[in-house]
Amino acid sequence: MKTLRTLAHLLLLPVLLPLQVGGMLLRIHVGRARTARADGDRGALSIEMALIVIVVVAIAGSILAAVNSFSGTVKTSIPSTLPNNITPH
Repeated sequence: MKTLRTLAHLLLLPVLLPLQVGGMLLRIHVGRARTARADGDRGALSIEMALIVIVVVAIAGSILAAVNSFSGTVKTSIPSTLPNNITPH
């Protein structure tokens, strides 16, 4: 069981690393935005909000790329023709 857990960590870490980095960046920029809002600095707040949007779009893009690559591998494994002994209704 320990080797299976280690294998899962080795396989999932490269996949989840961009999401973890994006999450950390999001937390950093949200904290800066809260500080800028509390200080009343509108310029810094708008810059931090723009950076938050960029991070969220990057996370969504990486998820979309992962789903797209997964769907390509699944699509090739699904047969497109019916076997000879099955008739369509």
